[in-house]
Amino acid sequence: MPLPDPVKVDIMNVDLTDLEPVPRWVDTLVMLHFPDTQVIVAVESQTKKSEEKRRRWARYLAHLHDTHRCDVLLIVTSRNAATARWARDPYVVGLPEWPALTVRPLVLGPDNVPAITDKDKAADDVYFAILSAVVHARSRNVDAILDVLSDALREIDKQEAADLAEFTESGLGKGHARDVWRTLMDTKTHPYISELRAKGRQEGREEGREEGLVKGEAKSVLLVLEGRGLAVTDVQRERISSCTDIGQLEQWLRRAGTVATTDELLA
Repeated sequence: MPLPDPVKVDIMNVDLTDLEPVPRWVDTLVMLHFPDTQVIVAVESQTKKSEEKRRRWARYLAHLHDTHRCDVLLIVTSRNAATARWARDPYVVGLPEWPALTVRPLVLGPDNVPAITDKDKAADDVYFAILSAVVHARSRNVDAILDVLSDALREIDKQEAADLAEFTESGLGKGHARDVWRTLMDTKTHPYISELRAKGRQEGREEGREEGLVKGEAKSVLLVLEGRGLAVTDVQRERISSCTDIGQLEQWLRRAGTVATTDELLA
């Protein structure tokens, strides 16, 4: 394997330990258990071409294989046909004459996942119908796909259907498809939609209570500081008022009665 003469050689540190935490976030990660083996499936949603993401995929797979000592599979989904074709190209690490590692994801895109617009087919496999809707979110026939999916969900457990309806909305991303789905959820009368609305109201109440608690804690911190005559700048006031970490606010409130200055409190 002929190589050109190097112009420089650097001796590198043999310790490959990450001295600082390296973020490794996969969109979805599941382990499939079979009678005699396990397979880890990493699922990534890709909206555009990114060579940096390819390098991360190689790292994800090597890390999972080394840590769990089992086979791994990378599935990439994309709503864009051009991005799907790009993702299918093998990513090779190594020299052209001697590849050391090849990453070949299983790519699901609008060019190889059928558009499910038949009610019976959607009802036969609701999960595949959801995949079809997510992958075809930018397709011209997405309205028909979503319409039959909304009807198919009524054939399964009401609570599960409500959860899947919420999952579908998240997977559709911003744009026309999500607007269509929300309209269907607002206008149709299937039982799972009532469950979804009830869940939304409950989550809204919980979020409202939490938001009110946070604002109350921030106001209390400021009142204690002002009551003790401590100067609070506009920047410091904004930092305290905009804080959404209830634990941090409680810590500030406990210390607000003893610190000498606001700078000391926020240090």
